[in-house]
Amino acid sequence: MRFLSALTNDICYQVKYGFYFLYVFITAIYVAILFVVPAEYKKVVASIIILTDPAMLGTFFIGGIWLLEKGEGLHGFLGISPLRPMEYILSKAVSLSVISTLAADLIVLFGLREQANYLALSVSVFVGSMVFTSFGLLIASYARSVNHYMILVTPIEIFISLPPILAAFGLSLPIFDVLPGVALWRIIGHSIGMNGGKTIWLYLILALWLGIALLLTTKRIPAAMQTEGGEKA
Repeated sequence: MRFLSALTNDICYQVKYGFYFLYVFITAIYVAILFVVPAEYKKVVASIIILTDPAMLGTFFIGGIWLLEKGEGLHGFLGISPLRPMEYILSKAVSLSVISTLAADLIVLFGLREQANYLALSVSVFVGSMVFTSFGLLIASYARSVNHYMILVTPIEIFISLPPILAAFGLSLPIFDVLPGVALWRIIGHSIGMNGGKTIWLYLILALWLGIALLLTTKRIPAAMQTEGGEKA
């Protein structure tokens, strides 16, 4: 019940601050781009777009959300509320991942206009977005300002996005598949018919990264809230 209440509040918060409108606007831009991309490159471009924007935008948004809550003094209240750290983290990650998943599905539906495995696409983007958002929240808890957060998060963004971009150009090694960005990109590509092969182990890699992200963030968030005036009961 606490989690559902927190999730509802986060969704209302995101609607209030125009997150959904922004995602619709960004999605429309990417659909327009795919219209003019030559047919032989559409799927590769779509896979990179989905990885580097819908799936990863939560990484940027979560920093702003955390710092805005911090500025409003909400963390001191949350630190003494019944809401558990895991519930707080999942609420943020799930609410942003829902938007990311909807955006990815719409990009494929209107941008590619071809058959796709929307279940595989949705599950992979949702889980991947949760991974990136959780790590973003972890980093945001150390940031003093938006500019400071952008400095801290940039290496993570490079770590996530550069290997799959290189893989898209054929510059990759099998070991790179254990990286979250590459694993997600390959599943996205498989779901839109870009490549074949089994993806079960890629899902396992994403699940492992999600577990690591949630574990690290759950340990960090209570301490971060305490330093802002809250005592976790």
